[in-house]
Amino acid sequence: MNINRNKFIIPIICSLFSISLFGCNYNLNENNLKKNIFNKSKPTNYYYTQLLMKDLSVEAPTKPYALYMNFYRKKDFTKDDLTTVSQFFNSLTNESFITKPEGIPAKPIYKIFLTFSTTKYVINIYDEKYISISPWDGDFIMDYIDISKMYKAYNLYGLCKYLMPQ
Repeated sequence: MNINRNKFIIPIICSLFSISLFGCNYNLNENNLKKNIFNKSKPTNYYYTQLLMKDLSVEAPTKPYALYMNFYRKKDFTKDDLTTVSQFFNSLTNESFITKPEGIPAKPIYKIFLTFSTTKYVINIYDEKYISISPWDGDFIMDYIDISKMYKAYNLYGLCKYLMPQ
């Protein structure tokens, strides 16, 4: 009776082992390299901003709002506020994007959340000079932007300060 059971167990174990080897066959073509977990270099210093601008051009965010971090006050955006955000992104130049600045505060003063059908973005506003952008679940470091030379009407710090005076 013990011999009959071994007749079935050994082929089952061999079958499971050979099926599990199919998972080791991973195709490393060019498309998969972009998603490869071992590829940790960020394509550009404006990578997340570019993705956010693409999402803004395709659809309007479903739940746009700003959050004042000192008292956790929330303010929903109107259509005019979203127009200001769009104008902000349209006025960015390559020189606006920088590496992480030294002396930047650890905690932003304001946060802006833009939720789309597939992605959620966070814009951290540190002061009148610096902001950062990243998706909710990004793989790379944030995009850092110097907004000190930005036209004041499009400055996101000014928008948040107007919406939620301190």
